[in-house]
Amino acid sequence: MKTLILDLLKAMINATLLLLALCLFLGWKLMGSVQDVTGKVTEAVVQITPVQDRLQDLRHEVAGLRSDIVSRPELAVSSQLDTLDRHLAALQQDLTQLRQLPTEIIQGAAQTGAAELAGQITRLTSCVPPPS
Repeated sequence: MKTLILDLLKAMINATLLLLALCLFLGWKLMGSVQDVTGKVTEAVVQITPVQDRLQDLRHEVAGLRSDIVSRPELAVSSQLDTLDRHLAALQQDLTQLRQLPTEIIQGAAQTGAAELAGQITRLTSCVPPPS
């Protein structure tokens, strides 16, 4: 009887260690996926930054043109510059939103991965056979 209880305890410890190893493996895979997503998002941000810088330079140029036109009232393009300025402001706002997008993507990917990992662990610990 004593050896039976010891064998059962050894089996429980072995099962626990196997589950722990599986959890560590799944966590490692999750972290790899998060790093991949982070790398892709970082590349996207790097591509957006020069566009935003050029847009800012264009805004400064328009401001310079506006001051030149104000000094020469015979040129009637002020309304066109106002329209151009509004379009540039809208583009600037869109680019600002795009810069915030990577953070949202990373958070969403991390939450999805964590939920998937938790679901897999729950399925493993509930000892229910997988759906066929």
